[in-house]
Amino acid sequence: MRFCLLCLTIFLCLKASAQEIFELKGIVFQYGGTERIDKATVYNQTRHLSSVTDDFGTFTVQAALGDTLLISKSNYQETTKTVLKKQNLILYLKLALQLDEVVVKAKSVKQEQLEILDGYRAKGVYNNGKTPFLMYIFSPLTALNNLLGSDAKNARTFTKYIARENAETVVDRRFNIALIKNNTSIKESDMAEFMYLYRPKYEVVKYWNDYDAINYIKKSFKKYQKAK
Repeated sequence: MRFCLLCLTIFLCLKASAQEIFELKGIVFQYGGTERIDKATVYNQTRHLSSVTDDFGTFTVQAALGDTLLISKSNYQETTKTVLKKQNLILYLKLALQLDEVVVKAKSVKQEQLEILDGYRAKGVYNNGKTPFLMYIFSPLTALNNLLGSDAKNARTFTKYIARENAETVVDRRFNIALIKNNTSIKESDMAEFMYLYRPKYEVVKYWNDYDAINYIKKSFKKYQKAK
């Protein structure tokens, strides 16, 4: 009788532990590269809870062991992940069509950005939506359109987007999974949390060389280990 009660107690404890809900964090990357995917949906199919990745591809969602996550975004293939451990996740999404991927690679991101800006200039929007002072004197109608027109607003918005994306690309070149793995003894389960907590700012990274990046990663990992 006592043995049966002991078994029942152990079973209930294990069941309660398995159903314990915790805060699950992770990062979503594009498969085969270091590009982070923002605005991807991470849906907990078991508990009907969802989260959306931020500008850095990170997310937080409530989950328990055994839950199934569905990760999706337009133009990407959906993928699922079962939560097997209490650990941060690194997830990958593949582009929906390989043909689209080839087209993107055939032209650099910088070339595409310049082509879009050239399109705004062709419409009469100059200097990324900023109007030189002399234009108000010699061409007031053009200056007014350049200042208030919808194309001008779009040009300014796109210019800010370019600056942000290019800055994040610079950071990814100096702070990525491959470089961290090669210079630390980090566990796969800690990678997402470490990258989230110690991601450096562009204002600092833009002055780095390879040595600076490796030195920062090693020092940050020591701090991470002490804090755990």
